[in-house]
Amino acid sequence: MSITLDILEVGARGDGVADLEGKRFFVPYCLPAETVEAEPLDKRGDGTACDLVEVLSPSRHRVPAPCLHFGTCGGCALQHWRRDVYTGWKSDLIAKALAQRGVKAPTFEAPVTCEPGERRRADIVLRCQGKRILAGYHERGSQNVVDVGTCVVARPKINTAIAALRLAIKAILRDGTSADAVVNETDTGLDVLIRPHRKFELTLAIRETLIALAESADIARVSWGDRATAEPVIVRRTPQLILGDVTIEPPPGAFLQATKRAELVMRAGVTAWLGEAARTADLFAGIGALSLGKPGKLSLFEYDRPSVAAVDATARKLGGNRVTVQLRDLFRRPLSTKELDAFDAIVLDPPRAGAAAQCAELAGSKVKRVVYGSCDPGSFARDVRTLQDGGYRLEKLMPIDQFLWSAHVELIALLTK
Repeated sequence: MSITLDILEVGARGDGVADLEGKRFFVPYCLPAETVEAEPLDKRGDGTACDLVEVLSPSRHRVPAPCLHFGTCGGCALQHWRRDVYTGWKSDLIAKALAQRGVKAPTFEAPVTCEPGERRRADIVLRCQGKRILAGYHERGSQNVVDVGTCVVARPKINTAIAALRLAIKAILRDGTSADAVVNETDTGLDVLIRPHRKFELTLAIRETLIALAESADIARVSWGDRATAEPVIVRRTPQLILGDVTIEPPPGAFLQATKRAELVMRAGVTAWLGEAARTADLFAGIGALSLGKPGKLSLFEYDRPSVAAVDATARKLGGNRVTVQLRDLFRRPLSTKELDAFDAIVLDPPRAGAAAQCAELAGSKVKRVVYGSCDPGSFARDVRTLQDGGYRLEKLMPIDQFLWSAHVELIALLTK
């Protein structure tokens, strides 16, 4: 049975939040000050998740969604919100997380906002369903696949690749089987990794299909398998990323900053905020997107083997021991305070879980400057509180919205001791 709710705010997951008779409800695709009809579903956290039935009284900040798939596709949650208000909400998520941890925060830098058509990375789901091949993203809260014609947040070349993948995969998948395609746009062209959900023999026919795919969509490289054992099937051009004065060949399916513009802003922040540090360590370094090309000696630490191999190959080309890389699980074996004291500055860019163990060591170190890139305000606030208790001060913070119209917000921050 449906109920009428007054939406108080948009929560951290992008849903409208309402209270009724002391109970909390979460309703997707709603905005503050709206009155809606909603159908309660299942318990979620401290409240109840709902389906939106109808917006009875719309907000003045509600705008038409630019994508035909909005409301079904699980990729975007907030296309209906006016951009300036939406951008302010993302900054507020960071401010609230810091306040909850008692962190003293500076006035934020102007947020970096991204535009439609800028996303250079997409994880596409491919599924054979009867005579149809679906290529797109999962529905919200479901394993069903939304067949996407054009993704409004993705780069044009990625949309071209989606159409080509839909045609090519017909010759590979059987009814009821699926695969993922990780599509990255590098500086020399598209890099595609196809990961079947169940084991397929990479037959001659499949190889020929993937070669034809690369030719038809002008794809630089097509690989097959999971990230750890990916096999390049065809390399028409070597995928490359230009990072300052350094060029790196990323492994198939590599994690990239979601937009080139945001990456350049973050790299500029690292360069400006670390100043003339002679010895820098990049922790949770990935392929070194934030630090490679920086002056001085650089040591990178990363647990993903393909990424470490890619950085090592670049370091060998540079020569002179300017760049070193080490395979290391910083969750289980963080750099000790003594190890950290060998560096003048630290770049830290952990996954959503943050870097609790590493920040506990860092808090007791003599490192003077830390640049922290984060994709989760909650874990960032927790880690910064640890550093604050160890004598660090949060001096600068820049919100970054790489994941347009989602509830995710990133940031880059400077802490000094």
